[in-house]
Amino acid sequence: MATPLPAYVAQRRADWDALQALLAKQRSGTLKLGELRTLDTLYRRASADLAHAQTFYAGTDVHRFLNQLCGQAYASIYQPPRERWPAVRDFFRREFPATLRRERGFVGASAVLFILGILLGALVVLWEPRGAELLVPSGVRHYVAQGRMWTDDILSVAPPNSVASGIATNNLTVTIVTFALGLTGGLGTLFLLVNNGVHIGAISALCAREGMLGGLLDFIAAHGPVELSILVIAGGAGLMVGQALIDPGELPRGQALAVRGREAVKLVLGCAPFLALIGVVEGYVSPGDMFPTWLKAGLGLVLGALFWAYLLRAGRTDAEATGAPADSAS
Repeated sequence: MATPLPAYVAQRRADWDALQALLAKQRSGTLKLGELRTLDTLYRRASADLAHAQTFYAGTDVHRFLNQLCGQAYASIYQPPRERWPAVRDFFRREFPATLRRERGFVGASAVLFILGILLGALVVLWEPRGAELLVPSGVRHYVAQGRMWTDDILSVAPPNSVASGIATNNLTVTIVTFALGLTGGLGTLFLLVNNGVHIGAISALCAREGMLGGLLDFIAAHGPVELSILVIAGGAGLMVGQALIDPGELPRGQALAVRGREAVKLVLGCAPFLALIGVVEGYVSPGDMFPTWLKAGLGLVLGALFWAYLLRAGRTDAEATGAPADSAS
C-alpha cells in the first residue's frame, strides 16, 4: 500500500531540496569537490523516488517535479565533455568578444581612469619641470638628458626573439596583476591604471619638452594601440571583481565573486594570444630604425582597428544588433 502523498513528500522533501541546492552551486561554479559525491548520491535517491512516483503518484505535481529535477541533475552530472579545440574556437569566436561587450561599462571606466592618469602626468611635468624627477624613472631621464631614446639600445642587449619573449612575459604579468588587484575592492586596479597613465603622460611630456616626442611615438606607434587596449581591458576585469566584493547584490559575497570572477577571467584569458602577438611586434618592429615611422604607425593603426573590430563585431547576435536585451551568458 502506498504512503499517502503528503506524508511521502514530507519524508523525502529534505533530500530534494538538498539536491536542488547542490545543482544551483554547480551552475554558479561554487560546488566543492567533496560535495560531488553527495550530489551523485542525492541524484540516485531522486531517481528512485521518481520511479516510485511514476508507480503510485503518476500525473501529480510531485511526479512532474521529480521528473524535472532528475532531468536537470542528469544533464548536470553526465553532460558530455566538450572537445578542446572546438571549445577554444567558440570562446574566441563568441564568448570573449561577447563578454567584453556586456562589460563595456567597466572597460570604459578603466579607460577613463587610464586617460586621467596620462593627463595628470603630462600636466605635472609641463607645469613644473622638476616634476619629472618624481614621475619619470632616472634611467629614462638620463637618456633624455643626452638627447637619446632609451629604446635605441634594446636590440643591442638581446636578439629580437629574446626581446619579444621577455616583453610578452612582462605584458602578461602586468595584465594578470592589474586584474588580480581587483581583489582589493578595486582600489589596487584603480591605482595601477592611474599610476601607469601618470608614468606614460610624464614621459611623453618630458620627451615633448626636450624635442624627442617624435622618437617616442616612433617606438610606440606599432604596438601601442593594442598593448594599451589590453591594459584597459585587464583594468575593466579588475574593476568587475572589485564591484562584486563591494556590492554583491542579492548573492552572498563569495558567490557573487565567483560569478563575476568567471566573467572577468574570460577577458584576461581572451587577451593572452594578442599579448603574444603584440610582443612580437614590440620586439621586432618597434625598436630601431629598420622600419620607417610611417610604416610603424600604419601597422599600429591597422592592428588596433582590427582588434577592436573583432571585439565589437565577432559573434554578434541579432539581439545585440537590434539593441534588444539579451540573456547574459554565465
